[in-house]
Amino acid sequence: MLRSPLLPALLIPLCALAAAQATPDSPAAGMATPRDAQVQRGEVLYLQVCAICRGDHRQGLFGPALGGPDFLATFGGGQVAALHTVIATTMPEDRPGSLSAQEVLDVTAYLLDASDLPHPDGVLDAPVDGAAP
Repeated sequence: MLRSPLLPALLIPLCALAAAQATPDSPAAGMATPRDAQVQRGEVLYLQVCAICRGDHRQGLFGPALGGPDFLATFGGGQVAALHTVIATTMPEDRPGSLSAQEVLDVTAYLLDASDLPHPDGVLDAPVDGAAP
């Protein structure tokens, strides 16, 4: 078997180039961004707390669906603050207002993401002075 001296000469610069493109500020392939982590936390909380009334797929069981045309008509068009307020003040229905501020933000991020609604870049931050995000 013949070995080419060109192969190592080509591989070394390619490896260096690949390493240079992965910076600390950009997540490597397969790594979650902070926004992805927030959406994932929101999904877990949704399945634990909300799905009993709203369904595993947000289809609505004992309450309105959290997806589809009615949901999009109500909360589409950048209504992040309105969605956040509804979750913070009325959910879960058996314990309104019992979610922490971070839990409300996480569930809001999940619902925006799952419904392909517009949302702020990055993670949703805690409201300032009672104002919704």
